[in-house]
Amino acid sequence: MGGYADRSDGVQNVLDPLEVHVVTFADAGHRFALVVADLICVNVDVVDRIRSAMRDIGVQSCWVAATHTHASPEAGCSPGGDATPRHVAGRLEAASLVAARSAMASERAARLSSARTMVPKLAGHRNIADPSALDIPVDTIVVTAGIDVVGLVVVSPVHPTILPADNNHVSADLNGGIRRALSTPNRWVVAATGAAGNISTRHTRQGRGLDEVDRLGAWLADRAEPVSPRVGRGTPTPVRPPVTQTVTLAPKQPAELDVAVRQTPQPGVGNERIHWVMQQGLRIAEEQAARQRTEPYVIGVEAVDLDGVMVVAVPGELFLELGETIRSAAPDEVGDIVVLGYANGYLGYLPTRDTQPCYETYVSPVTSGSGEIVVEAAVKAAVAAARDRQHSRRISA
Repeated sequence: MGGYADRSDGVQNVLDPLEVHVVTFADAGHRFALVVADLICVNVDVVDRIRSAMRDIGVQSCWVAATHTHASPEAGCSPGGDATPRHVAGRLEAASLVAARSAMASERAARLSSARTMVPKLAGHRNIADPSALDIPVDTIVVTAGIDVVGLVVVSPVHPTILPADNNHVSADLNGGIRRALSTPNRWVVAATGAAGNISTRHTRQGRGLDEVDRLGAWLADRAEPVSPRVGRGTPTPVRPPVTQTVTLAPKQPAELDVAVRQTPQPGVGNERIHWVMQQGLRIAEEQAARQRTEPYVIGVEAVDLDGVMVVAVPGELFLELGETIRSAAPDEVGDIVVLGYANGYLGYLPTRDTQPCYETYVSPVTSGSGEIVVEAAVKAAVAAARDRQHSRRISA
Protein backbone atom coordinates (compact mmCIF):
# COMPACT_ATOMS: atom_id res chain seq x y z
CA MET A 1 0.00 0.00 0.00
CA GLY A 2 1.10 3.55 -0.67
CA GLY A 3 1.21 6.79 1.24
CA TYR A 4 2.69 6.18 4.68
CA ALA A 5 6.46 5.81 4.89
CA ASP A 6 6.27 3.51 7.91
CA ARG A 7 3.74 1.11 6.41
CA SER A 8 4.92 -2.46 6.01
CA ASP A 9 1.79 -4.50 5.17
CA GLY A 10 0.27 -4.88 1.74
CA VAL A 11 -3.41 -4.78 0.81
CA GLN A 12 -5.38 -7.28 2.87
CA ASN A 13 -9.01 -6.42 2.18
CA VAL A 14 -11.50 -3.76 1.04
CA LEU A 15 -13.01 -1.25 3.43
CA ASP A 16 -14.82 0.61 0.67
CA PRO A 17 -14.14 0.13 -3.05
CA LEU A 18 -11.67 2.35 -4.86
CA GLU A 19 -13.34 4.14 -7.76
CA VAL A 20 -12.39 5.90 -10.98
CA HIS A 21 -14.68 8.72 -12.07
CA VAL A 22 -14.76 10.43 -15.46
CA VAL A 23 -16.63 13.60 -16.38
CA THR A 24 -16.69 14.65 -20.03
CA PHE A 25 -17.24 18.20 -21.29
CA ALA A 26 -18.00 18.37 -25.00
CA ASP A 27 -19.37 20.39 -27.87
CA ALA A 28 -19.26 19.93 -31.63
CA GLY A 29 -15.56 20.78 -31.80
CA HIS A 30 -13.81 19.33 -28.77
CA ARG A 31 -14.23 16.87 -25.91
CA PHE A 32 -12.31 17.20 -22.63
CA ALA A 33 -12.35 14.53 -19.92
CA LEU A 34 -11.51 14.82 -16.25
CA VAL A 35 -10.45 11.49 -14.71
CA VAL A 36 -10.31 11.27 -10.91
CA ALA A 37 -8.95 8.04 -9.41
CA ASP A 38 -8.84 6.82 -5.82
CA LEU A 39 -5.06 6.38 -5.80
CA ILE A 40 -2.14 7.83 -3.88
CA CYS A 41 -0.82 9.45 -7.09
CA VAL A 42 -0.75 9.29 -10.87
CA ASN A 43 2.58 9.48 -12.65
CA VAL A 44 3.30 10.96 -16.06
CA ASP A 45 3.74 7.54 -17.65
CA VAL A 46 0.21 6.39 -16.84
CA VAL A 47 -1.25 9.83 -17.66
CA ASP A 48 0.29 9.66 -21.15
CA ARG A 49 -1.00 6.12 -21.55
CA ILE A 50 -4.55 7.11 -20.61
CA ARG A 51 -4.50 10.21 -22.82
CA SER A 52 -3.47 8.10 -25.81
CA ALA A 53 -6.23 5.57 -25.14
CA MET A 54 -8.79 8.36 -24.68
CA ARG A 55 -7.99 9.85 -28.08
CA ASP A 56 -8.88 6.50 -29.65
CA ILE A 57 -12.44 6.76 -28.29
CA GLY A 58 -13.04 10.41 -29.19
CA VAL A 59 -11.64 12.35 -26.23
CA GLN A 60 -9.29 14.99 -27.59
CA SER A 61 -7.87 16.22 -24.27
CA CYS A 62 -7.77 14.67 -20.83
CA TRP A 63 -6.60 15.28 -17.27
CA VAL A 64 -5.92 12.47 -14.82
CA ALA A 65 -5.94 13.27 -11.10
CA ALA A 66 -5.49 11.21 -7.95
CA THR A 67 -7.47 11.77 -4.78
CA HIS A 68 -4.26 11.00 -2.84
CA THR A 69 -5.93 8.48 -0.58
CA HIS A 70 -3.29 6.75 1.55
CA ALA A 71 -5.43 3.60 1.60
CA SER A 72 -4.68 2.55 -1.96
CA PRO A 73 -2.08 0.41 -3.71
CA GLU A 74 1.37 1.90 -4.16
CA ALA A 75 1.46 3.67 -7.54
CA GLY A 76 5.05 4.86 -7.76
CA CYS A 77 4.40 7.84 -5.50
CA SER A 78 7.99 8.83 -4.79
CA PRO A 79 9.27 12.43 -4.98
CA GLY A 80 9.53 13.30 -8.63
CA GLY A 81 7.36 10.37 -9.60
CA ASP A 82 8.44 6.83 -10.36
CA ALA A 83 7.35 4.22 -12.88
CA THR A 84 3.76 3.15 -12.24
CA PRO A 85 3.53 -0.56 -11.34
CA ARG A 86 2.26 -2.43 -14.39
CA HIS A 87 -0.78 -3.96 -12.69
CA VAL A 88 -1.87 -0.57 -11.32
CA ALA A 89 -1.40 1.19 -14.65
CA GLY A 90 -3.33 -1.46 -16.55
CA ARG A 91 -6.30 -1.46 -14.20
CA LEU A 92 -6.39 2.36 -14.07
CA GLU A 93 -6.37 2.64 -17.86
CA ALA A 94 -9.11 0.01 -18.23
CA ALA A 95 -11.32 1.59 -15.57
CA SER A 96 -10.81 5.07 -17.05
CA LEU A 97 -11.93 3.89 -20.48
CA VAL A 98 -15.02 2.14 -19.09
CA ALA A 99 -15.98 5.25 -17.14
CA ALA A 100 -15.27 7.54 -20.10
CA ARG A 101 -17.46 5.53 -22.44
CA SER A 102 -20.26 5.61 -19.89
CA ALA A 103 -19.86 9.38 -19.48
CA MET A 104 -19.90 9.95 -23.23
CA ALA A 105 -23.01 7.81 -23.64
CA SER A 106 -24.87 9.90 -21.07
CA GLU A 107 -23.75 13.37 -22.20
CA ARG A 108 -26.52 15.95 -22.07
CA ALA A 109 -26.93 19.70 -22.45
CA ALA A 110 -25.80 21.34 -19.22
CA ARG A 111 -24.33 24.51 -17.76
CA LEU A 112 -21.58 24.93 -15.19
CA SER A 113 -21.06 27.29 -12.28
CA SER A 114 -18.76 27.30 -9.29
CA ALA A 115 -19.45 27.78 -5.61
CA ARG A 116 -17.15 28.16 -2.62
CA THR A 117 -17.91 27.22 0.98
CA MET A 118 -15.74 27.84 4.02
CA VAL A 119 -16.01 24.69 6.14
CA PRO A 120 -15.06 25.19 9.82
CA LYS A 121 -13.54 22.52 12.07
CA LEU A 122 -12.73 20.26 9.12
CA ALA A 123 -8.94 20.36 9.10
CA GLY A 124 -5.83 22.38 9.86
CA HIS A 125 -2.09 22.63 9.28
CA ARG A 126 -0.95 19.12 9.91
CA ASN A 127 2.62 19.60 11.10
CA ILE A 128 2.06 22.53 13.45
CA ALA A 129 1.78 21.74 17.14
CA ASP A 130 -1.03 24.30 17.56
CA PRO A 131 -4.18 22.17 17.09
CA SER A 132 -6.48 25.03 16.07
CA ALA A 133 -8.70 24.22 13.09
CA LEU A 134 -9.00 26.37 9.99
CA ASP A 135 -11.95 27.42 7.90
CA ILE A 136 -11.25 25.25 4.85
CA PRO A 137 -12.26 26.61 1.40
CA VAL A 138 -14.09 23.88 -0.51
CA ASP A 139 -14.84 24.59 -4.18
CA THR A 140 -17.67 22.92 -6.06
CA ILE A 141 -18.27 22.86 -9.81
CA VAL A 142 -22.04 22.65 -10.12
CA VAL A 143 -23.46 20.95 -13.23
CA THR A 144 -27.02 22.03 -14.01
CA ALA A 145 -29.42 20.65 -16.62
CA GLY A 146 -32.40 22.98 -16.88
CA ILE A 147 -33.17 23.86 -13.28
CA ASP A 148 -31.83 20.62 -11.80
CA VAL A 149 -28.39 20.06 -10.30
CA VAL A 150 -27.33 16.79 -11.92
CA GLY A 151 -23.67 16.65 -10.90
CA LEU A 152 -21.03 18.05 -8.56
CA VAL A 153 -17.26 18.12 -8.77
CA VAL A 154 -16.16 18.83 -5.20
CA VAL A 155 -12.54 19.89 -4.66
CA SER A 156 -11.41 19.58 -1.04
CA PRO A 157 -7.93 20.90 -0.12
CA VAL A 158 -7.53 18.32 2.65
CA HIS A 159 -5.27 15.26 2.82
CA PRO A 160 -7.56 12.19 2.80
CA THR A 161 -5.67 10.55 5.65
CA ILE A 162 -8.26 9.76 8.30
CA LEU A 163 -7.38 6.08 8.14
CA PRO A 164 -4.04 5.30 9.88
CA ALA A 165 -0.80 3.76 8.69
CA ASP A 166 -1.65 0.39 10.24
CA ASN A 167 -4.82 0.15 8.15
CA ASN A 168 -4.36 -2.45 5.38
CA HIS A 169 -7.84 -2.23 3.82
CA VAL A 170 -8.24 -0.15 0.66
CA SER A 171 -10.51 2.87 0.91
CA ALA A 172 -11.22 6.19 -0.75
CA ASP A 173 -10.96 7.68 2.77
CA LEU A 174 -12.34 11.24 3.11
CA ASN A 175 -13.17 11.62 -0.58
CA GLY A 176 -15.35 8.52 -0.40
CA GLY A 177 -17.15 9.97 2.61
CA ILE A 178 -17.80 13.18 0.68
CA ARG A 179 -19.20 11.24 -2.28
CA ARG A 180 -21.50 9.16 -0.11
CA ALA A 181 -22.78 12.23 1.72
CA LEU A 182 -23.55 14.30 -1.37
CA SER A 183 -24.69 11.69 -3.91
CA THR A 184 -28.39 11.22 -4.61
CA PRO A 185 -30.22 8.97 -7.11
CA ASN A 186 -30.46 11.94 -9.48
CA ARG A 187 -27.05 13.53 -8.87
CA TRP A 188 -23.54 12.20 -9.38
CA VAL A 189 -20.59 13.41 -7.33
CA VAL A 190 -16.87 13.45 -8.06
CA ALA A 191 -14.64 14.28 -5.07
CA ALA A 192 -11.18 15.53 -6.04
CA THR A 193 -8.34 16.93 -3.92
CA GLY A 194 -7.02 20.47 -4.19
CA ALA A 195 -4.08 22.34 -2.65
CA ALA A 196 -3.82 19.96 0.29
CA GLY A 197 -0.05 19.77 0.71
CA ASN A 198 0.00 21.02 4.30
CA ILE A 199 -3.62 20.40 5.38
CA SER A 200 -5.07 17.35 7.12
CA THR A 201 -7.56 16.25 9.74
CA ARG A 202 -4.78 15.37 12.21
CA HIS A 203 -6.03 17.88 14.81
CA THR A 204 -9.77 17.67 14.08
CA ARG A 205 -10.64 14.01 13.59
CA GLN A 206 -12.31 12.14 16.41
CA GLY A 207 -11.39 8.65 15.28
CA ARG A 208 -9.44 6.71 12.63
CA GLY A 209 -12.12 4.47 11.12
CA LEU A 210 -14.82 4.52 8.47
CA ASP A 211 -17.32 6.06 10.90
CA GLU A 212 -15.08 9.12 11.21
CA VAL A 213 -14.63 9.20 7.43
CA ASP A 214 -18.40 9.42 7.04
CA ARG A 215 -18.77 11.92 9.88
CA LEU A 216 -16.34 14.38 8.32
CA GLY A 217 -17.70 13.71 4.84
CA ALA A 218 -21.18 14.59 6.07
CA TRP A 219 -19.82 17.62 7.95
CA LEU A 220 -18.40 18.98 4.70
CA ALA A 221 -21.46 18.01 2.67
CA ASP A 222 -23.86 19.77 5.02
CA ARG A 223 -22.00 23.02 4.38
CA ALA A 224 -21.09 22.61 0.70
CA GLU A 225 -24.55 21.56 -0.49
CA PRO A 226 -25.52 23.92 -3.37
CA VAL A 227 -28.72 25.69 -2.35
CA SER A 228 -29.80 27.22 -5.66
CA PRO A 229 -28.16 26.54 -9.03
CA ARG A 230 -27.25 29.48 -11.23
CA VAL A 231 -28.72 29.06 -14.70
CA GLY A 232 -29.15 31.10 -17.85
CA ARG A 233 -25.78 32.86 -17.76
CA GLY A 234 -25.66 33.76 -21.45
CA THR A 235 -24.11 31.75 -24.27
CA PRO A 236 -22.09 28.68 -23.24
CA THR A 237 -18.35 28.97 -23.83
CA PRO A 238 -17.06 26.52 -26.45
CA VAL A 239 -14.97 23.69 -25.06
CA ARG A 240 -11.31 24.48 -25.68
CA PRO A 241 -8.15 22.38 -25.11
CA PRO A 242 -6.27 23.04 -21.88
CA VAL A 243 -3.39 25.52 -21.86
CA THR A 244 -0.04 24.24 -20.56
CA GLN A 245 2.80 26.17 -18.98
CA THR A 246 6.06 24.23 -18.77
CA VAL A 247 7.95 24.75 -15.52
CA THR A 248 11.57 23.89 -14.75
CA LEU A 249 12.43 23.41 -11.07
CA ALA A 250 15.88 22.95 -9.56
CA PRO A 251 16.49 19.87 -7.42
CA LYS A 252 17.13 20.43 -3.73
CA GLN A 253 20.80 20.51 -2.90
CA PRO A 254 22.46 18.88 0.15
CA ALA A 255 23.50 22.30 1.50
CA GLU A 256 19.86 23.34 1.65
CA LEU A 257 19.03 20.26 3.67
CA ASP A 258 21.89 21.01 6.08
CA VAL A 259 20.51 24.50 6.74
CA ALA A 260 17.03 23.11 7.34
CA VAL A 261 18.33 20.58 9.85
CA ARG A 262 20.08 23.32 11.84
CA GLN A 263 16.87 25.37 11.90
CA THR A 264 14.64 22.51 13.02
CA PRO A 265 13.34 23.07 16.57
CA GLN A 266 13.97 20.42 19.18
CA PRO A 267 11.01 18.43 20.51
CA GLY A 268 9.08 19.95 23.39
CA VAL A 269 6.05 19.21 25.45
CA GLY A 270 3.07 18.23 23.31
CA ASN A 271 4.81 18.00 19.95
CA GLU A 272 6.55 14.61 20.12
CA ARG A 273 4.42 13.39 17.20
CA ILE A 274 5.51 16.36 15.08
CA HIS A 275 9.16 15.70 15.94
CA TRP A 276 8.82 12.03 15.01
CA VAL A 277 7.27 12.93 11.65
CA MET A 278 10.08 15.38 10.94
CA GLN A 279 12.70 12.77 11.75
CA GLN A 280 10.95 10.45 9.32
CA GLY A 281 11.08 13.18 6.69
CA LEU A 282 14.75 13.74 7.38
CA ARG A 283 15.52 10.09 6.67
CA ILE A 284 13.71 10.35 3.33
CA ALA A 285 15.57 13.56 2.51
CA GLU A 286 18.92 11.98 3.23
CA GLU A 287 18.08 9.10 0.90
CA GLN A 288 17.26 11.61 -1.85
CA ALA A 289 20.45 13.60 -1.23
CA ALA A 290 22.51 10.44 -1.58
CA ARG A 291 21.27 10.09 -5.17
CA GLN A 292 22.87 13.50 -5.97
CA ARG A 293 20.43 14.51 -8.69
CA THR A 294 21.66 17.45 -10.75
CA GLU A 295 19.21 17.66 -13.66
CA PRO A 296 16.11 19.84 -13.14
CA TYR A 297 12.55 18.59 -12.85
CA VAL A 298 10.27 19.61 -15.72
CA ILE A 299 6.52 19.65 -15.14
CA GLY A 300 3.44 21.00 -16.87
CA VAL A 301 0.94 23.25 -15.08
CA GLU A 302 -2.37 23.34 -16.96
CA ALA A 303 -5.53 25.44 -17.05
CA VAL A 304 -8.86 24.82 -18.75
CA ASP A 305 -11.94 27.00 -19.03
CA LEU A 306 -15.15 25.01 -18.63
CA ASP A 307 -18.18 27.16 -19.43
CA GLY A 308 -16.65 30.09 -17.56
CA VAL A 309 -15.28 28.01 -14.67
CA MET A 310 -11.48 28.17 -14.68
CA VAL A 311 -9.72 25.03 -13.40
CA VAL A 312 -5.97 24.77 -12.83
CA ALA A 313 -4.15 21.43 -12.48
CA VAL A 314 -0.86 21.09 -10.57
CA PRO A 315 1.15 17.82 -10.70
CA GLY A 316 2.18 17.83 -7.06
CA GLU A 317 1.35 18.77 -3.49
CA LEU A 318 0.65 22.49 -3.39
CA PHE A 319 0.27 24.19 0.00
CA LEU A 320 -3.19 25.63 0.67
CA GLU A 321 -1.79 29.16 0.89
CA LEU A 322 -0.31 28.82 -2.59
CA GLY A 323 -3.61 27.61 -4.00
CA GLU A 324 -5.24 30.70 -2.55
CA THR A 325 -2.50 32.88 -4.04
CA ILE A 326 -3.27 31.52 -7.51
CA ARG A 327 -6.86 32.65 -7.07
CA SER A 328 -5.99 36.09 -5.71
CA ALA A 329 -3.16 36.81 -8.17
CA ALA A 330 -5.18 36.18 -11.31
CA PRO A 331 -6.73 39.25 -12.98
CA ASP A 332 -10.47 39.83 -12.78
CA GLU A 333 -11.16 38.60 -16.32
CA VAL A 334 -10.05 35.11 -15.32
CA GLY A 335 -12.78 34.83 -12.67
CA ASP A 336 -12.68 32.42 -9.76
CA ILE A 337 -10.19 29.58 -10.09
CA VAL A 338 -10.62 26.02 -8.87
CA VAL A 339 -7.21 24.53 -8.04
CA LEU A 340 -6.78 20.80 -8.55
CA GLY A 341 -3.77 19.02 -7.06
CA TYR A 342 -2.17 15.63 -7.70
CA ALA A 343 -3.05 15.92 -11.39
CA ASN A 344 -1.22 14.82 -14.55
CA GLY A 345 1.87 13.63 -12.71
CA TYR A 346 3.44 13.63 -9.28
CA LEU A 347 6.43 15.74 -8.26
CA GLY A 348 5.90 15.92 -4.52
CA TYR A 349 5.71 18.88 -2.15
CA LEU A 350 6.30 22.37 -3.55
CA PRO A 351 7.88 24.50 -0.80
CA THR A 352 7.88 28.29 -0.75
CA ARG A 353 10.84 30.56 -0.09
CA ASP A 354 9.77 31.14 3.51
CA THR A 355 8.38 27.71 4.44
CA GLN A 356 9.81 26.77 7.82
CA PRO A 357 11.57 23.39 8.10
CA CYS A 358 8.97 20.63 8.26
CA TYR A 359 8.24 17.18 6.88
CA GLU A 360 7.06 18.69 3.59
CA THR A 361 10.26 20.68 3.01
CA TYR A 362 12.42 17.71 3.96
CA VAL A 363 10.86 15.22 1.52
CA SER A 364 10.33 17.71 -1.31
CA PRO A 365 12.69 16.95 -4.19
CA VAL A 366 12.89 20.60 -5.29
CA THR A 367 14.48 23.72 -3.88
CA SER A 368 12.67 26.30 -1.76
CA GLY A 369 10.80 28.87 -3.83
CA SER A 370 9.48 26.22 -6.21
CA GLY A 371 5.96 26.87 -4.94
CA GLU A 372 6.07 30.50 -6.08
CA ILE A 373 7.34 29.44 -9.52
CA VAL A 374 4.43 27.04 -9.90
CA VAL A 375 1.96 29.72 -8.77
CA GLU A 376 3.28 32.11 -11.43
CA ALA A 377 2.93 29.43 -14.11
CA ALA A 378 -0.60 28.58 -12.96
CA VAL A 379 -1.69 32.21 -13.21
CA LYS A 380 -0.16 32.51 -16.70
CA ALA A 381 -1.97 29.37 -17.83
CA ALA A 382 -5.27 30.65 -16.43
CA VAL A 383 -4.83 34.03 -18.15
CA ALA A 384 -4.10 32.31 -21.46
CA ALA A 385 -7.18 30.07 -21.07
CA ALA A 386 -9.30 33.15 -20.28
CA ARG A 387 -8.06 34.80 -23.47
CA ASP A 388 -9.11 31.69 -25.39
CA ARG A 389 -12.52 32.03 -23.75
CA GLN A 390 -12.89 35.66 -24.85
CA HIS A 391 -11.68 34.87 -28.36
CA SER A 392 -14.18 32.03 -28.68
CA ARG A 393 -17.02 34.28 -27.55
CA ARG A 394 -16.13 36.91 -30.15
CA ILE A 395 -16.10 34.27 -32.88
CA SER A 396 -19.43 32.85 -31.65
CA ALA A 397 -20.99 36.30 -31.61
